[in-house]
Amino acid sequence: MGGVFLVMKRIFLSPTAPLPCQTAARELSRHTMAAVVAEAPPPVLRAGDVILAVGEEIDLWPEACAHVSAEVRAAEWELMRELGGAWVFAGSSPRNVCRVVLAWMAHPARETNRLSRYPVRERFTMWDNSMNQMYRFARGFDRRAHFREIARLGFTGVEVNRYADSGYHVKHRKFPQDSYAWYMSYAPALDAFVTSDLTREFYDAGELERNLDDLREAVQLAREFGLKPGFVCYEPRGVNEAIFDRYPELRGSRIDHPGRSLQPRYALDIANPRVLSHYSESLSNLMREVPDLRYFNFWTQDSGSGLPFASKLYFGPNGSYLARTKTMGELAGDFTRTLVEAGRQVNPEFEAVMHIGWEYNDAERKLITDALPPGVTFSHPLGGATLDPHERGHLEKYLPDDRAKGIEPYASLIMGAGHDAEPIIGVPAPRLLLKKFAWFRELGLTQVMAAEGVYSPPQSPYNLNQELFSELIRGGTPDLESFLQKLALQWCDGNDTAAASLVEAWGLANDALEAWPRLNWYSGGVGRTQGRWLTRPVVPDITKLTDAERAAWERCLFPLSWDIARKNVSFEGGIRFFEDEEFLRVIDATDRIVVPMLSRVVSLLDRAYLQTPLPVLEDQRDRFRGIMLCYRTDRNVFAVQVATNEYLLKKGDPAACRARIREAMLAEIENTRAWIHALTTSRTHFFRMAEREETPFVYLTPVEDFRLKLEVMPRHLDDEPGPFLQDLIEPKRRKLAFGAVA
Repeated sequence: MGGVFLVMKRIFLSPTAPLPCQTAARELSRHTMAAVVAEAPPPVLRAGDVILAVGEEIDLWPEACAHVSAEVRAAEWELMRELGGAWVFAGSSPRNVCRVVLAWMAHPARETNRLSRYPVRERFTMWDNSMNQMYRFARGFDRRAHFREIARLGFTGVEVNRYADSGYHVKHRKFPQDSYAWYMSYAPALDAFVTSDLTREFYDAGELERNLDDLREAVQLAREFGLKPGFVCYEPRGVNEAIFDRYPELRGSRIDHPGRSLQPRYALDIANPRVLSHYSESLSNLMREVPDLRYFNFWTQDSGSGLPFASKLYFGPNGSYLARTKTMGELAGDFTRTLVEAGRQVNPEFEAVMHIGWEYNDAERKLITDALPPGVTFSHPLGGATLDPHERGHLEKYLPDDRAKGIEPYASLIMGAGHDAEPIIGVPAPRLLLKKFAWFRELGLTQVMAAEGVYSPPQSPYNLNQELFSELIRGGTPDLESFLQKLALQWCDGNDTAAASLVEAWGLANDALEAWPRLNWYSGGVGRTQGRWLTRPVVPDITKLTDAERAAWERCLFPLSWDIARKNVSFEGGIRFFEDEEFLRVIDATDRIVVPMLSRVVSLLDRAYLQTPLPVLEDQRDRFRGIMLCYRTDRNVFAVQVATNEYLLKKGDPAACRARIREAMLAEIENTRAWIHALTTSRTHFFRMAEREETPFVYLTPVEDFRLKLEVMPRHLDDEPGPFLQDLIEPKRRKLAFGAVA
């Protein structure tokens, strides 16, 4: 398609063209060097003319119109058609026109003369980690490029809210070492942007204005690409304690996690009519800023939020005297009715979406389902994590109850940007995404929320999962091998040999990733970041390290200072999180399958790159090498912990336990050298690093931290294993003392 740039000469753009069409014209002009002509297009096209047609405008060009039947026009559609040297980009909406232009620019061979339809009728982003949540403000992130990528992939809506900095709860925490505030630093609630008569005097106007300015910028970017703005948050969420000093009768549930928090935190009491009025006024104020707000997706029971007396509140069921008089259904029904009524006064298409996965028992969930008013629906998880699509998840179980009440839920589907590979960005696993989408179709679903969002250039310029997703939402199921071959050939600039190596590497890597045992939500990416497993010195007894030796590891460690997770990685939040048998299962799979296979992948791409130094080969090699180094560190951390536990519990020969500890330490010393080499030589954004400040979710100085780790470990090779913890001999348990799940 290279000659196409020579024949595109004039892009006709009406002076009254919608904003997404203006965006499309600018993008296409930059890409092809064609001039943008500010006038209505002619009825007779000449070679070199480019037309952007919205809806019925395509009727002006019968040759293109013939490819869009009445049946097609009844729903969402896109068309790219070459007509004797002229070019027509058309779609059912301005957003579709913009998308088909962006899609053609990325994949001209695939998109030329293609008609696309969308059986998946709504595609929203939700909890976009890279842009808005835990990993925002990382190096290499480009916000406009992120919105552009979301539009190119075919999404219809995008979440727009985030804290403009670390957030209210971090900046105003009572104790600087209270890491739980970071669990309230993402998915900001309404009170991060707007106030009501109830809360106005309790929040700094400057902070709210900075967040609002950031939101306004995001909304404008969404509109440029024709995307519907969405708001993703936790509600009802913890609020400024000063509110309860003034209005003690409005105190609602305690919503923090006592195993991870140093101070109690409370939400407003949604059983109280004055609190519901506050939410109505707050959302109305937000709608004045974003009158086209399409969806309000709220999460509960986690990250400093929750409904009163819910059985799985971390502190246990609790709430006000007033909340006790209401059922869970009444509480949820009144709250969501308040939201949807306020939203629909401004935008009739506004929808409140309550996310429910593990957060409620069956009885509570059914009460909530029965009570939801019109305009409110659910999002439910489908398919699990990026690298572990082990089941259809909560959605299959909840779907019959939803549909019996006339509710059509959104599938909360992680298509590739899940946190299980963190801090490595953009690890592809297309076969696993295919498995999830097969479940999506079998359940007859038509709405999806891309949980944890997407990756985008320059952090991830070659993203297999997202390319596949863009095909799947258009109703197709491409033969995966053929799809990968064509994509590899394009990204390898037509070099057959390089493309064959890339496809082989993708297949081997997918096998390796499928073989890695994900133990729970904390194992993998969360442990590597919040638990700082990567920079934690792997030693027989962590308590024997000096303050200087512990500095890098503990500097932004999430587990609190009293948490025995600092002493033994079998624990987290004060409870037993992993059993030795689980760690041994990971060690076995890592040694037998995962690392050997990933080593082959890295070597294969290394050889291919030496022969043909293409950017995609370097990019994919660095990402697979990064996840391989992660798995090696996981394995060595677990191996030392298991051998230490066995030594302390006298389960094996003491000398053999110490030999295993030493072996794993030496292996991690070598792996740490490999980490330093990878981070200091790679040109790829494969390891997520902070641009502004370090947080428990994002490293700031990993190279320096790894260098300190490398200094520390050899000094402690012969330390006595420890420390002994009474918790090691207590019965296995995965629940908090107060009854809630971990």
